[in-house]
Amino acid sequence: MELLGEVAIVTGGASGLGGATAFRFAEDGAKVAILDLESDRLHAAAERIGALAVPCDVVSSGAAENAIARVAEKLGAPRILVNCAGVAPAKKIIGREGPSPLADFEKVIAINLTGTFNLMRLAAHVMKDLEPGEDGERGVASLCIGGGEATAIAVEVL
Repeated sequence: MELLGEVAIVTGGASGLGGATAFRFAEDGAKVAILDLESDRLHAAAERIGALAVPCDVVSSGAAENAIARVAEKLGAPRILVNCAGVAPAKKIIGREGPSPLADFEKVIAINLTGTFNLMRLAAHVMKDLEPGEDGERGVASLCIGGGEATAIAVEVL
């Protein structure tokens, strides 16, 4: 897929893998929207690469719907979504004080799994109505998993 002029959303794009992805997309001519929690870091990252900063808690259905709508309004319908928002607390399943709090694990699942699915379903809904590009794709949504070796899973919206 040629990135020049395409609208790309990067969740978790204020830092780390998401920040590097957003930078590369902008460098290749995409119109980039960075979705991340509201922070000075979000706005600084977007300003640095000429992207649209969109505060968004990926776990919130309403926040994600508003973010997708804002991107479409400001940049156009997204054809690319890369999910990099995620957390990976370094905790043992059991420590000196006993078992790890279940709430810590539930937060990981909410952000890394539910948040990813939330954005993928909303972006795919918008992408399905786009005219296919030269390669026949309407869009692509992907999931980046960090840890040791980076893994990416892509889903084409045909």
